[in-house]
Amino acid sequence: MDQQRLQELRADVIARKNLPTIPTVLAKIVQLADGETSNARQLVEVVEHDQALTGKILRLANSAFFGQSRRVATIPRAVVLLGFATVRNLALGVKVWETLGTGIARSRLQKLWGHSVTVAVAAKTLVSRLRAGNPDEAFTGGLLHDIGRLMLAMRFRDEYWQVVDGVGGDAIHRVESSTFGVDHAEVGAWMLEAWSLPPGIVEAVRWHHEGTSRPGVLGIVALTNRLLAYTDLETGALRDESAVLQPQMDERGLTHELWEGVISGLQESEILSLGRLGG
Repeated sequence: MDQQRLQELRADVIARKNLPTIPTVLAKIVQLADGETSNARQLVEVVEHDQALTGKILRLANSAFFGQSRRVATIPRAVVLLGFATVRNLALGVKVWETLGTGIARSRLQKLWGHSVTVAVAAKTLVSRLRAGNPDEAFTGGLLHDIGRLMLAMRFRDEYWQVVDGVGGDAIHRVESSTFGVDHAEVGAWMLEAWSLPPGIVEAVRWHHEGTSRPGVLGIVALTNRLLAYTDLETGALRDESAVLQPQMDERGLTHELWEGVISGLQESEILSLGRLGG
């Protein structure tokens, strides 16, 4: 697709008549994500006014991944135990998915959400252990990396699912590009740009398929997404196809032992079964 047609498609996808209106709650969370003077009290007030959002955040906060010995029963308590940035980014990710998931079959939405949570947690873990940037930015980028799939499904409806059903996760973006002229990574970035999300998150979404060589958070989110496509999640073993990523792993000091440890942590924390939180 030439540049002019790509720009025309972009304009069509994010046109006011096609672009979902950003909910008031999400707009306030975005302001908190981008504001230097944001504080916990403001975040608690915003989240507590949305019962569905409150419930989903507390369910995530109580997952074993966050390692809390006592149940997290309120949003103020979640902020104290998990930190302002973690709760804010959970709220941001959950609300974006909730807004764009309208009209998508529940089973498809749960599968996409479960994968995105897995990428988010694994990317945050790697960024933290490799000291490669901001772990919370990696978490949010991972949580939102596939949001463009919902936009393409909204735009092309059943045709989209007919095209991608049965296609392996690492090949979906190529099939999308050849069929629709653009892939979900670019469309997701368009969407988040239109909603004025922080640039670091937008770029992590844009490059999550082609950015494995990029530095910092962008590269880790992309590498995590690719590695998960090549990993047996029951055993933690990498398939032979993962050899293509070995140079990028070596460059970052990401050993096979470290990756196996990340997968083991996902298994122990039950993150791999969190698809049910998409409802």
